[in-house]
Amino acid sequence: MAKAQYAAAVVLVQQKNYAAAIERLEHAYELSRDPRLLWDVALCYHELRRYARLSATLDRIEVAAGVALTPQVRSRIADLRAFSERLVSRMEVLTSAPGATVFVDDERVGTTPFPAPVPVDIGERKIRIVKQGFREVTRTETVNGGDRIAISVVLERVVPRGRLRVAAGPNDVIEIDGKVVGRGAWEGSLLSGTHALRVTALGMQAYQADVLVQDGKTRHIDVALDPGELPWLWIGGGAALLAGALVTGALVFEPGKPAQQGTLGSYPLSFGAPRRRP
Repeated sequence: MAKAQYAAAVVLVQQKNYAAAIERLEHAYELSRDPRLLWDVALCYHELRRYARLSATLDRIEVAAGVALTPQVRSRIADLRAFSERLVSRMEVLTSAPGATVFVDDERVGTTPFPAPVPVDIGERKIRIVKQGFREVTRTETVNGGDRIAISVVLERVVPRGRLRVAAGPNDVIEIDGKVVGRGAWEGSLLSGTHALRVTALGMQAYQADVLVQDGKTRHIDVALDPGELPWLWIGGGAALLAGALVTGALVFEPGKPAQQGTLGSYPLSFGAPRRRP
């Protein structure tokens, strides 16, 4: 497989399609771990005038080959590095939270903290720093050949939030976590998690629910309150029932009449003699 990838790369080099050739050569290197393939990768970067990648590849060659490098190859590496260093700058990136991934022109160059400054091609370069749970940082740097660039970035932690949208009646009062936030309708940003929703209106049964708000999503809640029992109706009705019960009791248990004996199903009932009223 490695030989097939190398053969395809040779054809692509002959066609001067160096970017595609690099992909084939890198695949061949992954399969064989032959450092000679990295030398071919470096030459392709030289043809593309991507001197930062050329310089980084020369570093890889020295690490991969180690003591196997001949003096002649070491001399050629030194010449190429001296040439490329005039056309790149070395960049160091420090972030307040380690483990941030750094991209130069959308190409990943490493993760902070860098073990060593990385080469960057001259010109206007877009630097992008990404770390999960933190706000992404993007900036533009002017790179001059042979310089050193030090970038220090304070990463801002992103608090997970979602949105809640509540639609109720025009006069309904909306509360979130015990605080009145609006009347009739409300939409806003909340911390992700569970929140207490309460909707009330005069003469209506209150609506209460625990609402889950998810990170980056909008939750929609439609509320239609039901009519509630008014206290004065309940009291009036209760008073009427109580009065009716008293009247009925007075008619059943009139003084002077003997108690009647009857049955409820097969069970005899005897109320006994009624007591006289004073």
